[in-house]
Amino acid sequence: MDCSSSEKDEYFWILHFVLILSLPVYIVAIIALLQTKSTYFETYKLFLIWHPLGNLLAEILNSWFLVPVVHLPLPLLRFTGFLSQWGFSGLFQFLIIVSMIYQTAYSVFEMFMFRFRANMLDYKSCRFYIYLKIKTYIFRIVLIGFIVANCITYHIGLEQQHIIRQNLSNRYPESSILVICPNVIVAAPFEDPISLYNMIIWLFVVIITITSTTSTTIYLSRNLKENSHQSAAVVRMHNMLLITLSIQTAIHGIMLGIPNSLFIFAAFFGVRHESVAKISFIFLTFHGFASTLAMILLTKPIKLTVLQILKCKFSEKSVENPRRLSNKL
Repeated sequence: MDCSSSEKDEYFWILHFVLILSLPVYIVAIIALLQTKSTYFETYKLFLIWHPLGNLLAEILNSWFLVPVVHLPLPLLRFTGFLSQWGFSGLFQFLIIVSMIYQTAYSVFEMFMFRFRANMLDYKSCRFYIYLKIKTYIFRIVLIGFIVANCITYHIGLEQQHIIRQNLSNRYPESSILVICPNVIVAAPFEDPISLYNMIIWLFVVIITITSTTSTTIYLSRNLKENSHQSAAVVRMHNMLLITLSIQTAIHGIMLGIPNSLFIFAAFFGVRHESVAKISFIFLTFHGFASTLAMILLTKPIKLTVLQILKCKFSEKSVENPRRLSNKL
């Protein structure tokens, strides 16, 4: 029995080969951030580099090392990537994928905090800033609680998952023998207290991220209208930042928020549509690619640097071609 076997369907190929398209975008974005000299980015350059790097790492992990598949209507994930072939447990791989989701959500949260500070001249005296700071501390406490609790209870969680897999196999004797594989993780929040704890933490992260991003966008939109009497240059800059923020809110909401909400719903109530699960994993995996592409296209200093890099590359090629032609002659 090969516990890491998977059907080579369109889902498998999409996860494996879209990385070929997204990798150049990540590389260009990181190089552009390193070369950008705008004072606007000096303080936050390391954070902005961390965001695409984290997205790239999550994409590589999910596309090649995890590759989760479902066996609906059973409430489980089976990981079929390199980590399963190397003998890592389903619980360990589940904690990896959830950790990557959390770090992505946290980087999104910090990015919106950065946008808020950039748009507000005196953000520290604003009550909304206090609201965001409180959420920042809550977010950090939740993440620390997730890490500490799962490190302490990891071996107990392995035993619980083994029992739950056996019980699931007994309840559904017609199901595949793959159900009892060690690289399977079963969502059983009503049977396993550790699973319930992780689902509650996941729910907290989703709620904090969605409410913070949407409320920040709405608040800055209202603030822009109230301060429309400012100079045309200031209003134009703030309007550009607001458009960027709105598009990024839509990307994160659709490609990150919706899949995570569906995963939590499926853990508690189940789901029967396999195509929905596959689309959710694809969206989750390539959310970083869409987010990084939007960052390049909508952030003027980064876009100008990328254009300069591409211009230099094309200039080098145009110079090399006549030299090669003259050498041949």
